[in-house]
Amino acid sequence: MATLKNLFALMILLVVTVALLLPKATFAIDGNLDCGKGINYDCGSGFFQIIILADTFTPTDECCHQLLKAGKNCHKQFVELGVSSYKKIRGTISDVYRRSNETWNNCVAAIGPVSPPEPAH
Repeated sequence: MATLKNLFALMILLVVTVALLLPKATFAIDGNLDCGKGINYDCGSGFFQIIILADTFTPTDECCHQLLKAGKNCHKQFVELGVSSYKKIRGTISDVYRRSNETWNNCVAAIGPVSPPEPAH
């Protein structure tokens, strides 16, 4: 249950349909099951709204911290997943990637660099 909340949070980023259909599912991205586990549901939902739906949402410092802690690669993977999975993106794919980069850069400006989690061995 918590795993999907974490996943959806990044689903920035991004797959509302999956979140609605599979509220307790886990999701692997390139073999990394945990890349988005530190992003809570509210933050992930907000990032999804910003990046995919072009809605206005100002992430809190805590949401930005969670996003930066997940890492840029994880962020990009969820954006790509959202682009490929969600059929009702607002604007063009280029708009989505622009909003994604703006969101990341705004969080970096607000929080500063954050060390990503240690990789699991």
